Amino acid sequence: MQFSKDFIRKVAEATELVDLISERGITLKRAGANYKGLCPFHSEKTPSFNVNPERGFFHCFGCSASGDGIKFLMQFDRLSFAEAIEELANRASIPLEIQSGGPRLPNPDEDRGLRCLREAATFYREKLSVPEGENAVNYLHKRLVPESMWVQFQIGMSPDEWQGTLNCLQQKKISLEEMSRTGLIKVSEKSGRHYDTFRGRLMFPIKDIRGRCIGFGARAMKPDDKPKYLNSPETSYYQKSQILYGLYEGLSSIRKLRRMIFVEGYLDVIRLHENGFTEAVAPCGTALTLDHIKIVQRHADTAILLFDGDTAGKNAALRYAHLMLPIALESYILTLPEGEDPDTFLLNHGKEGFDDLLDRKVPTLDYLVQQTLKKFPDSVQGRIQGLEELLPTLQEIQDPKRRQLTLMTIGERMSIPPGLLSKELKRKENKSLHKKQKNDTVSRLSNNTKVSQDEQWLLQSLLRKGKLWPKVREHLKSEEFQTPHFQLLYAKLLELPDEAFQSFDPYTLEESDPELFQSVMLILTEEIPSHDFGLSLKRIKERNLELKYQERLLCSDSDEERAQAGAKRRKEEKELKEVKLIFDNILAL
Repeated sequence: MQFSKDFIRKVAEATELVDLISERGITLKRAGANYKGLCPFHSEKTPSFNVNPERGFFHCFGCSASGDGIKFLMQFDRLSFAEAIEELANRASIPLEIQSGGPRLPNPDEDRGLRCLREAATFYREKLSVPEGENAVNYLHKRLVPESMWVQFQIGMSPDEWQGTLNCLQQKKISLEEMSRTGLIKVSEKSGRHYDTFRGRLMFPIKDIRGRCIGFGARAMKPDDKPKYLNSPETSYYQKSQILYGLYEGLSSIRKLRRMIFVEGYLDVIRLHENGFTEAVAPCGTALTLDHIKIVQRHADTAILLFDGDTAGKNAALRYAHLMLPIALESYILTLPEGEDPDTFLLNHGKEGFDDLLDRKVPTLDYLVQQTLKKFPDSVQGRIQGLEELLPTLQEIQDPKRRQLTLMTIGERMSIPPGLLSKELKRKENKSLHKKQKNDTVSRLSNNTKVSQDEQWLLQSLLRKGKLWPKVREHLKSEEFQTPHFQLLYAKLLELPDEAFQSFDPYTLEESDPELFQSVMLILTEEIPSHDFGLSLKRIKERNLELKYQERLLCSDSDEERAQAGAKRRKEEKELKEVKLIFDNILAL
């Protein structure tokens, strides 16, 4: 699809960026005219993600991610440019205006890799309806998986032969390169021949949030086949830490119920969906990560983590409880009776039994305290030891009020006086305080000086008010800036023509001068307080003139020379007042 520049601009301008970002579970708080929050594109503890609703762009000072609503959607929802335009146009009820001809924009439906996976999924699914797939059908019947679930999750079987998938895809005119890239075939180190990666396995297509097959989970059906599960390799569209099995099938329920139930296996997800718990999901061949939790925050308010009742399950529950506690999300831990997994539990106890089990879920904080108390003696010293174990997790909570409330709750549960709790927390925090203060001092040094502040204000105003630029160029030189970073930025801006500032678009610099683009974005996304532009300009020039005056005095050998230096300084001060008046008049227009 090809869109005109006017249509793209119309879509971008119709996008309420704060709403778009907030809809995806990112908490933004107003900071003057801007909004701030934790960056969704990298892990951080201090908010560095800035959103400017007036200009319709975002910028992260931590990882340098930046752009408008289109770019945000491309990065966050992993969409192509064309898909992001289409999504935002539909969101704003703007009819699509598609141009013919011109360069083609990326279309994932025609992407060779996705087509390769789509054809493979069809091939595997069809194997269940032929004699060759009898073993897989028998296995599914043995596991009591109804055919309706086969269809819903598009389960299939890879033929138990060396080149079955390869031959099928070659008939579809798919190259060996694409088959290799998607992990469907491998190359023998000995013979150099290609062979199927998945042979004689139950195939679970892994889908993205749009329902596209982006990989496979493959389960062995024979006891001797190792490993039990094989998974597709990661690609540009399949990142295991950002995908949940069952999310596509259960998304409407998840959004309606505002919760997700996490289990460990593909068949566990399918069994829960069969019994009406369609909010069940599972990681794809990897441990639960913070990126997975971010997916929950986009679509739900509550996460329930369900674990097997064996030792491994209990250890995992404790590990993930530590992961979940610092996150601003309502979360619960639920452990099954010993010897049960979600699949067997539902087969043995049915939907009603699972409903009863859900009623016994334990809030993550309570679970952590319970398990911690079990590890140490029931004494004051034992409880202090338990507190020591919990404090590192507690310190990860970013919101001070929530951290304090959690601390009080831990104190109540562990029968530790609040004063002792606060003392222990303070002692822990003081260990890293000195280093943090040192770093903060360095980062704040230039921002807290009047010199830097005036220079920053002036640059912000120039970038936002193009009418000021011609006169500023005439009256202010780059060497008059005292902050090196701002001096360099202003010098680079001087190279641009006046017309560039009439309707300044920083994104025109993104490819031509990435370094300048980053500097401009840093300036634009900082909150600009109300100030007198002419006064800022006057102070910048005044400080520069004062430095030169002091230099002249130092170089003066006589009273006459010093008097001349003073007279020149007074003349410059008078001229400076006239310059300020010029800008006051421009701004008054």
